[in-house]
Amino acid sequence: MSYLNMLLKLIWLQFLLLIFHVSAFSPPGHIYQINPHTSKLSRHQIHHGPLKQRSNRLVILDESSSSNCNDGGSSEENNDDLSLFIELMSPISSAQPDQMSASSLAYLGDVVFELFIRSRYVWPQRRMPVLQNTVVGLVNAEAQSKLLQKFVDNFTLTSAEQAVLARGRNASLTSRKKGKGGESMYQDSTAFEALLGYTYINDKVRFTEMISWMKLELDKMDGM
Repeated sequence: MSYLNMLLKLIWLQFLLLIFHVSAFSPPGHIYQINPHTSKLSRHQIHHGPLKQRSNRLVILDESSSSNCNDGGSSEENNDDLSLFIELMSPISSAQPDQMSASSLAYLGDVVFELFIRSRYVWPQRRMPVLQNTVVGLVNAEAQSKLLQKFVDNFTLTSAEQAVLARGRNASLTSRKKGKGGESMYQDSTAFEALLGYTYINDKVRFTEMISWMKLELDKMDGM
């Protein structure tokens, strides 16, 4: 991998880590409104409620409430900075995931999922070989194929999302991906990554729902 590719991937990882940081540490009693066309976020004070998707792209991030919470100017400025950052690091608003190849969607989904896994296991601190083996053990094709099977059995997908999975499975495999494990496993892996890439571009609320389900599944695997 060239130095430029490594740098670009690192930038993506840092950007997506910031998104997960917002979801994990946002102030109680607030929701974030996501514009699906520009990926801009705006925060609103609300009463408490469970995490769920709404038609106007509102997501409640915390069940606790704080009706007397005051954002203040500094919070608004930080939110504006975050919105700009997300806008700059997201595909342009004219991007049409339905017209993108499955390989292109999987290309993005690959880094999105790997950031999620790296962020999950980077702390508590551990020796780098242990960390690397842990991450590789969850982002490889075999692990993604198994996770996808559980996912489709327990997560209701829309017809558009099912179509993306089918496109991912039918994508041409490189010679590198036709090795150990068989084509079926790598077809599942590509489909899995394509679905994440598609929802990341098309609907970040839906993407968050999918990643949240995967987090709960990994919690079970890790005995948490």
